[in-house]
Amino acid sequence: MKSGQPGATVLVWDLPARVCHWGFALSMSASLAVAFYFNPENALFKYHMVLGLVAGWFLAIRIGLGFFGGAQSRWRAFVHPPSRTARYFADVLWWRMDEHEGLNPGTALFALAVYLALVALIITGFDADWVQSWHGWLSWGVIGLIGAHLLGLCLHALRHRELSPLAMVHGKVSRRPGANPTAARTTAGVVLFAASALAGWLAYRYFDLDTSTLRLPFLPEISLPLIQKG
Repeated sequence: MKSGQPGATVLVWDLPARVCHWGFALSMSASLAVAFYFNPENALFKYHMVLGLVAGWFLAIRIGLGFFGGAQSRWRAFVHPPSRTARYFADVLWWRMDEHEGLNPGTALFALAVYLALVALIITGFDADWVQSWHGWLSWGVIGLIGAHLLGLCLHALRHRELSPLAMVHGKVSRRPGANPTAARTTAGVVLFAASALAGWLAYRYFDLDTSTLRLPFLPEISLPLIQKG
C-alpha cells in the first residue's frame, strides 16, 4: 500500500515487544488481583509472589529490549524534547490530531513512570519491612497508573478514530507520512515466548509455598517474605 492511502498500516511493535507487553501486563495484573482478593493468611495468597516473580522476569526482558529491541522499544524512543511534549499535551487539551507512529510524548512519560514504579514494587516485595509499608502503597500507585493508561487509550481512540489497543495485538498502526516499518523479528518473538513459558513453569514448579522460597536447580535460593496479618 502507498503511504497515505486510506487503510494503510505499518508494523511498529515487533513480536518480542508484544510478547513482553502482554506477558508483563497479565502477570502483574494477576499478581495484584491475588494480593487484593485473598487475605494474607490464605494459602492462595502466596501465588501473588509466584506471579510477581514472573512479572519480574518480563520486566527484566523489557529493560533488555530497551537496549537490544526494535526501534520503538529502545530507550531513545522514550526521549522527547520538552517543546514537543508541551505541544503534545496542548494538542490533547484542544482535541487536535497529532502524528506519532510509536510512543507519543504522553505515553513515553507514562511508560517511564510505570516502569520505575514497578521496579520499586518488585524490589520492595523482597523485603519484609518494605512489604508492610511501601509495597502496599506502591501497589495502589500502580493501579492508578494502569487506570490512567486505560483512560489515555480511550481518549486516543476517540481523537484518532482508531482502536490503538489493537496495536499491541497485531503490532500495526495507521501509516503516517515518512513512517518506517519495524522488522517483525518473528523468530526472536517465538523464542521469547517459549523462554517465558519455561520461566513461568519453573517459578510455579520450584516455588515452595510453605517457606516462601524459590529453589531453582543449581541456583541460589530466592526468599520472599511471608506476610501475615497483625
